[in-house]
Amino acid sequence: MSDFQLNSALDISALAAAYSEKKRLHIPAILAPESAERLYNVLTREIPWGFAYSDGGPKFHRAEDWAAMSKDQRDAILVQVNEQAANGFQYSYDCYPMLDAYLQGWGQVPSLDRFLDFINSPTVLDFVRKLTGRPDIIKGDAQATRYGPGQFLKFHTDDVTEEYRVAAFVFNFTPKWDPDWGGLLQFYNQNWDVTDALLPRFNALNVFTVPQNHAVSYVADYAAGHRYAITGWFRYK
Repeated sequence: MSDFQLNSALDISALAAAYSEKKRLHIPAILAPESAERLYNVLTREIPWGFAYSDGGPKFHRAEDWAAMSKDQRDAILVQVNEQAANGFQYSYDCYPMLDAYLQGWGQVPSLDRFLDFINSPTVLDFVRKLTGRPDIIKGDAQATRYGPGQFLKFHTDDVTEEYRVAAFVFNFTPKWDPDWGGLLQFYNQNWDVTDALLPRFNALNVFTVPQNHAVSYVADYAAGHRYAITGWFRYK
Protein backbone atom coordinates (compact mmCIF):
# COMPACT_ATOMS: atom_id res chain seq x y z
CA MET A 1 0.00 0.00 0.00
CA SER A 2 1.19 3.53 -0.79
CA ASP A 3 2.33 5.87 1.98
CA PHE A 4 -0.26 8.31 0.61
CA GLN A 5 -3.97 8.07 -0.19
CA LEU A 6 -6.57 10.22 -1.89
CA ASN A 7 -9.61 11.12 0.18
CA SER A 8 -12.00 8.19 -0.32
CA ALA A 9 -15.02 10.53 -0.18
CA LEU A 10 -14.12 12.40 -3.39
CA ASP A 11 -16.91 12.32 -6.01
CA ILE A 12 -15.03 12.27 -9.31
CA SER A 13 -18.17 12.67 -11.44
CA ALA A 14 -19.23 15.83 -9.63
CA LEU A 15 -15.68 17.19 -9.62
CA ALA A 16 -15.25 16.56 -13.36
CA ALA A 17 -18.51 18.37 -14.11
CA ALA A 18 -17.38 21.37 -12.06
CA TYR A 19 -13.93 21.35 -13.67
CA SER A 20 -15.39 21.44 -17.18
CA GLU A 21 -16.94 24.89 -16.58
CA LYS A 22 -13.70 26.89 -16.26
CA LYS A 23 -11.06 24.19 -16.86
CA ARG A 24 -9.85 24.74 -13.31
CA LEU A 25 -10.97 23.69 -9.86
CA HIS A 26 -10.23 24.04 -6.17
CA ILE A 27 -10.68 20.69 -4.41
CA PRO A 28 -10.65 20.73 -0.59
CA ALA A 29 -9.65 17.67 1.44
CA ILE A 30 -7.90 16.09 -1.53
CA LEU A 31 -5.84 13.61 0.52
CA ALA A 32 -6.68 11.37 3.41
CA PRO A 33 -6.02 13.39 6.59
CA GLU A 34 -3.06 11.28 7.70
CA SER A 35 -1.44 11.70 4.27
CA ALA A 36 -1.78 15.48 4.43
CA GLU A 37 -0.33 15.63 7.94
CA ARG A 38 2.59 13.45 6.90
CA LEU A 39 3.42 15.73 3.98
CA TYR A 40 3.09 18.86 6.12
CA ASN A 41 5.61 17.44 8.57
CA VAL A 42 8.00 16.59 5.74
CA LEU A 43 7.74 20.06 4.19
CA THR A 44 8.28 21.89 7.46
CA ARG A 45 10.97 19.64 8.98
CA GLU A 46 12.90 17.65 6.39
CA ILE A 47 13.47 19.74 3.25
CA PRO A 48 16.90 21.18 2.37
CA TRP A 49 15.43 24.25 0.68
CA GLY A 50 17.27 25.67 -2.30
CA PHE A 51 16.46 28.90 -4.14
CA ALA A 52 14.70 29.20 -7.52
CA TYR A 53 14.49 32.25 -9.78
CA SER A 54 14.83 33.24 -13.43
CA ASP A 55 18.05 34.45 -15.05
CA GLY A 56 17.15 34.35 -18.72
CA GLY A 57 15.76 30.89 -17.96
CA PRO A 58 15.17 28.70 -14.91
CA LYS A 59 17.90 29.02 -12.28
CA PHE A 60 18.22 26.95 -9.11
CA HIS A 61 20.78 26.81 -6.32
CA ARG A 62 20.72 23.70 -4.17
CA ALA A 63 20.51 24.31 -0.43
CA GLU A 64 24.16 23.48 0.19
CA ASP A 65 25.33 25.76 -2.62
CA TRP A 66 23.09 28.64 -1.50
CA ALA A 67 24.35 28.28 2.07
CA ALA A 68 27.96 28.28 0.87
CA MET A 69 27.58 31.70 -0.76
CA SER A 70 28.47 34.83 1.16
CA LYS A 71 25.69 37.16 2.26
CA ASP A 72 26.90 39.69 -0.31
CA GLN A 73 26.60 37.10 -3.09
CA ARG A 74 23.07 36.15 -2.06
CA ASP A 75 22.05 39.79 -1.70
CA ALA A 76 23.38 40.56 -5.18
CA ILE A 77 21.21 37.79 -6.65
CA LEU A 78 18.14 39.10 -4.83
CA VAL A 79 18.81 42.64 -6.12
CA GLN A 80 19.09 41.26 -9.66
CA VAL A 81 15.85 39.31 -9.22
CA ASN A 82 13.93 42.40 -8.13
CA GLU A 83 15.40 44.54 -10.90
CA GLN A 84 14.34 42.02 -13.54
CA ALA A 85 10.91 41.64 -11.95
CA ALA A 86 10.25 45.36 -12.44
CA ASN A 87 10.11 44.99 -16.22
CA GLY A 88 9.57 41.35 -17.09
CA PHE A 89 8.86 37.83 -15.99
CA GLN A 90 10.47 36.70 -12.75
CA TYR A 91 9.93 34.46 -9.77
CA SER A 92 11.54 33.99 -6.40
CA TYR A 93 10.83 31.15 -3.99
CA ASP A 94 12.42 28.35 -2.00
CA CYS A 95 12.38 25.05 -3.82
CA TYR A 96 13.23 21.36 -3.69
CA PRO A 97 13.03 19.93 -7.26
CA MET A 98 11.48 16.55 -6.58
CA LEU A 99 11.85 15.12 -10.09
CA ASP A 100 15.54 16.04 -10.34
CA ALA A 101 16.13 14.63 -6.86
CA TYR A 102 14.33 11.42 -7.80
CA LEU A 103 16.06 10.86 -11.13
CA GLN A 104 19.51 11.83 -9.87
CA GLY A 105 19.21 9.83 -6.66
CA TRP A 106 19.82 12.67 -4.19
CA GLY A 107 18.33 10.55 -1.41
CA GLN A 108 17.73 13.59 0.80
CA VAL A 109 13.95 13.34 1.28
CA PRO A 110 12.71 9.76 0.72
CA SER A 111 9.11 10.72 1.57
CA LEU A 112 9.01 13.08 -1.39
CA ASP A 113 10.38 10.37 -3.67
CA ARG A 114 7.45 8.23 -2.56
CA PHE A 115 4.98 11.09 -3.09
CA LEU A 116 6.26 11.47 -6.65
CA ASP A 117 5.59 7.75 -7.12
CA PHE A 118 2.09 8.37 -5.73
CA ILE A 119 1.47 11.21 -8.21
CA ASN A 120 2.39 8.78 -10.98
CA SER A 121 0.36 5.88 -9.59
CA PRO A 122 -2.58 4.45 -11.57
CA THR A 123 -4.94 5.73 -8.87
CA VAL A 124 -3.89 9.39 -9.19
CA LEU A 125 -3.39 9.39 -12.95
CA ASP A 126 -6.82 7.84 -13.49
CA PHE A 127 -8.36 10.43 -11.16
CA VAL A 128 -6.72 13.30 -13.04
CA ARG A 129 -7.64 11.92 -16.46
CA LYS A 130 -11.30 11.75 -15.45
CA LEU A 131 -11.19 15.15 -13.73
CA THR A 132 -9.70 17.01 -16.70
CA GLY A 133 -11.30 14.97 -19.47
CA ARG A 134 -7.83 14.21 -20.84
CA PRO A 135 -7.25 10.46 -21.16
CA ASP A 136 -3.88 11.17 -22.82
CA ILE A 137 -2.20 12.15 -19.54
CA ILE A 138 0.61 9.66 -18.85
CA LYS A 139 2.75 11.16 -16.05
CA GLY A 140 3.31 13.99 -13.61
CA ASP A 141 6.33 15.82 -12.24
CA ALA A 142 6.62 17.86 -9.05
CA GLN A 143 8.60 20.29 -6.95
CA ALA A 144 8.20 21.25 -3.31
CA THR A 145 7.87 25.02 -2.87
CA ARG A 146 8.02 27.41 0.05
CA TYR A 147 7.10 31.09 -0.34
CA GLY A 148 8.06 33.54 2.38
CA PRO A 149 8.22 37.34 2.74
CA GLY A 150 9.33 39.05 -0.46
CA GLN A 151 8.80 36.03 -2.70
CA PHE A 152 6.46 35.72 -5.70
CA LEU A 153 5.70 34.21 -9.10
CA LYS A 154 4.77 36.78 -11.72
CA PHE A 155 2.07 36.46 -14.38
CA HIS A 156 2.57 33.60 -16.84
CA THR A 157 0.57 30.95 -18.71
CA ASP A 158 2.59 27.70 -18.24
CA ASP A 159 2.42 27.24 -22.02
CA VAL A 160 5.73 25.55 -22.89
CA THR A 161 5.17 23.50 -26.05
CA GLU A 162 8.18 21.21 -25.72
CA GLU A 163 7.18 20.15 -22.19
CA TYR A 164 3.84 18.58 -23.23
CA ARG A 165 1.89 20.05 -20.31
CA VAL A 166 -1.80 19.26 -19.99
CA ALA A 167 -2.71 20.52 -16.52
CA ALA A 168 -0.91 22.31 -13.70
CA PHE A 169 -1.48 21.35 -10.09
CA VAL A 170 -0.84 22.75 -6.61
CA PHE A 171 -1.19 20.56 -3.53
CA ASN A 172 -1.40 23.04 -0.64
CA PHE A 173 -0.11 22.29 2.87
CA THR A 174 -0.38 25.59 4.75
CA PRO A 175 -2.56 25.20 7.87
CA LYS A 176 -2.87 28.91 8.68
CA TRP A 177 -2.63 31.77 6.21
CA ASP A 178 -3.89 35.35 6.36
CA PRO A 179 -5.16 36.53 2.95
CA ASP A 180 -3.49 39.90 3.55
CA TRP A 181 -0.12 38.15 3.52
CA GLY A 182 -0.33 37.60 -0.26
CA GLY A 183 0.76 34.30 -1.76
CA LEU A 184 -2.60 33.82 -3.49
CA LEU A 185 -2.97 31.80 -6.68
CA GLN A 186 -4.54 34.39 -8.98
CA PHE A 187 -6.22 33.97 -12.35
CA TYR A 188 -6.69 36.85 -14.81
CA ASN A 189 -9.05 37.65 -17.68
CA GLN A 190 -8.08 39.33 -20.94
CA ASN A 191 -8.37 42.78 -19.30
CA TRP A 192 -5.87 41.76 -16.60
CA ASP A 193 -8.53 41.80 -13.90
CA VAL A 194 -8.21 39.11 -11.25
CA THR A 195 -11.18 36.76 -11.66
CA ASP A 196 -10.19 34.25 -8.96
CA ALA A 197 -7.74 34.42 -6.07
CA LEU A 198 -7.29 31.22 -4.08
CA LEU A 199 -5.98 31.04 -0.55
CA PRO A 200 -3.40 28.28 0.02
CA ARG A 201 -5.70 26.18 2.18
CA PHE A 202 -4.39 23.09 3.93
CA ASN A 203 -4.88 19.78 2.12
CA ALA A 204 -6.47 21.41 -0.94
CA LEU A 205 -5.65 20.79 -4.59
CA ASN A 206 -5.81 23.54 -7.20
CA VAL A 207 -5.65 22.15 -10.72
CA PHE A 208 -6.12 23.83 -14.10
CA THR A 209 -5.71 23.11 -17.79
CA VAL A 210 -2.72 24.79 -19.46
CA PRO A 211 -2.52 27.50 -20.72
CA GLN A 212 -4.21 29.91 -18.32
CA ASN A 213 -3.18 33.37 -17.14
CA HIS A 214 -2.10 33.07 -13.51
CA ALA A 215 0.41 34.14 -10.85
CA VAL A 216 1.31 33.74 -7.18
CA SER A 217 0.94 37.17 -5.60
CA TYR A 218 3.82 38.81 -3.73
CA VAL A 219 4.16 37.64 -0.14
CA ALA A 220 4.14 40.69 2.13
CA ASP A 221 7.23 41.55 4.15
CA TYR A 222 5.11 41.33 7.30
CA ALA A 223 3.84 37.79 6.58
CA ALA A 224 4.34 35.71 9.70
CA GLY A 225 4.70 32.33 8.05
CA HIS A 226 5.47 30.37 4.89
CA ARG A 227 3.27 29.06 2.10
CA TYR A 228 4.00 25.35 1.56
CA ALA A 229 2.96 23.44 -1.54
CA ILE A 230 3.87 20.68 -3.95
CA THR A 231 3.39 21.85 -7.52
CA GLY A 232 3.91 20.53 -11.02
CA TRP A 233 2.28 19.47 -14.26
CA PHE A 234 0.55 16.43 -15.65
CA ARG A 235 1.84 15.70 -19.13
CA TYR A 236 0.85 13.77 -22.25
CA LYS A 237 4.40 12.81 -23.27
